[in-house]
Amino acid sequence: MILRKGQRYRCQNRECAAEIEVTKDSVEGPSTPRCCCGAAMKQPYTKPILRTLDKDKAALAELFGRCA
Repeated sequence: MILRKGQRYRCQNRECAAEIEVTKDSVEGPSTPRCCCGAAMKQPYTKPILRTLDKDKAALAELFGRCA
């Protein structure tokens, strides 16, 4: 798993609750980053932004190019 600059990760151990922000892209590493307490770290949930494609011509052009 490659960590990208700007990503945030939180420790899944509620007692620890450490959080990190990646400041530099990494090379290939372990599949899941680990906290100093040993627990796995995951990215916090971000709610997806939904939009309708039938009314947004720019979004259609972005997804499908000149086909739309």
